[in-house]
Amino acid sequence: MGSSQITLVYDTKKRMAQLTGDHFDEIREHFSVVNDAAKFARFKNRFVPSRRYMITPQGRFEPGLYTEIKRFVKENAPDTKINVDGALRKVVYPGFKQAYDDTRVKLALDLRDYQQNIVDVCLKTGRGVTILATAGGKTLTIANLLESIHKHQKSFKCLVLVPDLGLVNQTSSDFSEYCVSYTHCKWTGNNKLNLGTNIVIANMGILQSDKSDVDWIQDIDVLIVDEVHKLRKDNKINKLIRKISTPHKFGFTGTMPEQQLDQWNIIGKIGPVLYERNSFQLRQQEYVAKAKIQVLKLEYKDKPPVFPNDRYDPTARFRREQEFISKNKFRNSIITKLSENFNNNSLIMVDRIDHGEELYGILSSACKNKQVFFIRGDVAVDERDRVRALMESSDDVICIAISKIFSTGINIKNLHYIVFAGGGKAKVKIIQSIGRGLRLHKGKKGVIIIDIADMLYYGNQHYMKRLKLYKTEKIKHGVKNLKEEKG
Repeated sequence: MGSSQITLVYDTKKRMAQLTGDHFDEIREHFSVVNDAAKFARFKNRFVPSRRYMITPQGRFEPGLYTEIKRFVKENAPDTKINVDGALRKVVYPGFKQAYDDTRVKLALDLRDYQQNIVDVCLKTGRGVTILATAGGKTLTIANLLESIHKHQKSFKCLVLVPDLGLVNQTSSDFSEYCVSYTHCKWTGNNKLNLGTNIVIANMGILQSDKSDVDWIQDIDVLIVDEVHKLRKDNKINKLIRKISTPHKFGFTGTMPEQQLDQWNIIGKIGPVLYERNSFQLRQQEYVAKAKIQVLKLEYKDKPPVFPNDRYDPTARFRREQEFISKNKFRNSIITKLSENFNNNSLIMVDRIDHGEELYGILSSACKNKQVFFIRGDVAVDERDRVRALMESSDDVICIAISKIFSTGINIKNLHYIVFAGGGKAKVKIIQSIGRGLRLHKGKKGVIIIDIADMLYYGNQHYMKRLKLYKTEKIKHGVKNLKEEKG
C-alpha cells in the first residue's frame, strides 16, 4: 500500500456503510476468512465460495466495522488519507449527550469503579461492546446504564435480549432486586409482550419465532444484547437486529467468540469494543473468588477402536471416544470419589445427555447424603431456577448439567467445585464455565476446578488447548497422572 485515499460513507436507506477508493481488494481480503464448508461441499451443481467476506464486492459493510477498517488502514498504509462522512461517525458514535454530565444513579447495590467506567463510556459513545469477565457484574452494570438513560428520558423504550428463558427470569428478578425506577416486562412463550413498559426482556428464541410480531423492534430507542458472543453471522436473530433503526446498540459478554468472522460480525452489527476487563484483573483486585484448577490426566488400559474408514468420517472416531468416556468404569469411579469427598456444592459439566444420565444414576446411588440433580435441555426453567436457589441455601448439592445450558449466564454464588467431565476445547464454553464458580459468597475462599483429561486421540488434543487457555488466563493449575490398572 502506498500514498492514496479511501472514502467511507453511510447509506441511511440501506443502513449500510460503503467503502470506495484505493486498496479496496487488500482491505476486503483482510476482512475475510477461509470458508470451511468449501472443503466439504457435497451439493452437486452448487458453487461454494472458498472465502467468506465481511465486505461485499460492491464495498458495503456493517457500520460498526468502520473502526476496524480504519485501524487496518492506519497500520498498513499510514500515508493513506481516510475520508469519513459525518453520517457514518454519528451512527457509530451517536452518544447520549443529555446524560453524559450526570451519569451516576442510586440503586440498591453500589457500582464498583470499573462498572461506573463502563456506564460512562457507553453513555459517551452511545454504541458498542463491553467485554466483562463472568462474575464481574454485567447485569448490575446494564441496570445502571438503563437507569441513567431513564433519568433523562422517562419514556424511552429498550429491548434487552438474552439467550434463554432462565436468563430472562434472572435478569427480570435482578432488575427488581436492584430497585430500578424504570418499568420492565418479560416476553417469553409464557409471558405476554407489554409494550407499555420501558424495558422488554426477551429470549432470542421468542424473537425468532415465526408467530411473533417483531415489527415493533424497528422503533425502540436502545438495544442491549447480553451474552452477545452468541450472535452468529448466519442466524436469524442476527438478521433481525438489522431491522432496528436506532444506533444505540450495546453488547455485553464475558468473552468474544473464537471465530474472527463472528467477532467482526458483532462489531459490525453492535459497534466497536468500548471496554474490556478480564478474569485475571478481577481476581487481582479480589472482586471475584480465586480459582485453582487440578488436571487429572487419565491413562486407560484399553482405548476405543480405530477403523480404516475413520479418515473419511473423522466424527465417527470422535463419537466412539465420547461413548467410551461416558461408560468407562475407571473414569466414572474417579468422578464418584471426588463427588463423595466434596464438602460443599459442586457442578459437574457434561456435553452429552447419555453421559449425564450415566453419572446421575451412579452418583444418586453412591452419594446418599447429598442431593443430586441432572439439568438437561428438557428440564423446565422453573425446575432449573429451583435447583439454583437450592444451591444458594444448601451445601450438599451435586448438579450435573449439560454445558450448553449452565455454562452461560447462570449465577450460582454458593458454588465451590466444578468438574469438567465432558472434555472439549471451546474457549467461550470453558471460560464461561469457570466463571460459574468465581462469584463471591460468605465463607467462600475460592473455587476448585477439576479437569478430567483423557489421554485419547481427541481427548489429548482438546486437553492441550484447555491447558494453553489456563496459562493465557493466568489460572493456577496442577497436573496429576492417573493410570488404570490392568487386569
